[in-house]
Amino acid sequence: MKFGLSRLLAVGFCALAAGISPYAFADAYPSKPIRLLVGFPPGGPTDIIARLIGKGLSEQLGQPVVVENRGGAGGVIAARSVATSPPDGYTLLVSVESSQTRGVALNKSLPYDAVKDFTYVGKVAKQRNLVVVDPKLPIADIKGLIAYAKRHPGELNYSGTYGATSHIGGALFDMDNAVTMTFVSYPGGAQPITDLIAGVVQVGFFTEATIAAHVKSGKLKALAIAAPERSPDFPNVPTLSEAGARPMELSPWFGLTGPAGMDAQVVARLSQAVTTLVQDKQFQAQLATIGAVPIAGSSPQAFQNDVVQEIDYWKKFVVDANVPVN
Repeated sequence: MKFGLSRLLAVGFCALAAGISPYAFADAYPSKPIRLLVGFPPGGPTDIIARLIGKGLSEQLGQPVVVENRGGAGGVIAARSVATSPPDGYTLLVSVESSQTRGVALNKSLPYDAVKDFTYVGKVAKQRNLVVVDPKLPIADIKGLIAYAKRHPGELNYSGTYGATSHIGGALFDMDNAVTMTFVSYPGGAQPITDLIAGVVQVGFFTEATIAAHVKSGKLKALAIAAPERSPDFPNVPTLSEAGARPMELSPWFGLTGPAGMDAQVVARLSQAVTTLVQDKQFQAQLATIGAVPIAGSSPQAFQNDVVQEIDYWKKFVVDANVPVN
């Protein structure tokens, strides 16, 4: 032990004598391209936001940020890959709640510890969800939807993908408003929306970006925004609270995460880059085109605290709403 300590001190002394800072490597970060993993296929909302984040980080950090799609298991495959990567700051993840928080509650086990196996840098953006219905239904607003669901328990179907906000939104709406609708599960893709437009199902809880065009064309009717604020694209659509239902924050978020054990100075550098990015007007305008808004003021510690709290919330929700666990 004494010999090991002596060698360590000698190396440190030599480094200082040569004028090399113990934090030289962190100070030089980044000195090569950064991989930014995305847990979903190209073209979807997470991929689009990841590419906006990657472009912005590249401009801030002065190195290429290469987006790499590792789709599958609701983002779990990409998250596992990052969790097991070297914590040098060159492999990062666009983390989402389906793999970092809700996924913990909806799966009996994950191939990583969602808190201990990651370094949290900051939340970057979130999307709003709309509550929509088939226009042919005799329902004009949220109060009408609640009343109809109470008169016809179990008869209204809502479409979505297990674990996504399209699924969780309906389960939360049922629980919060003492109604019962039937969840029709799809493996993903556009089919849940296609079947809603066709009248195969009657209700949906989808991100604004995926259904905005269908609402504007009249193929779907938007009853409320499942977020604390209204959407600039749909200024006449009220929030759930304004519409007379229980408020429901159903906004998928996107954050920047790395493997556990990253150098504090590297994390600080990335955190500063994220802070600058979310304040950029062009970035905000680009987010708005896909129904997303920036999340300001999310420090590494605040992000990790949010993750811990959300995991507890979703675990309780799974029990209270009797949601089946994989």
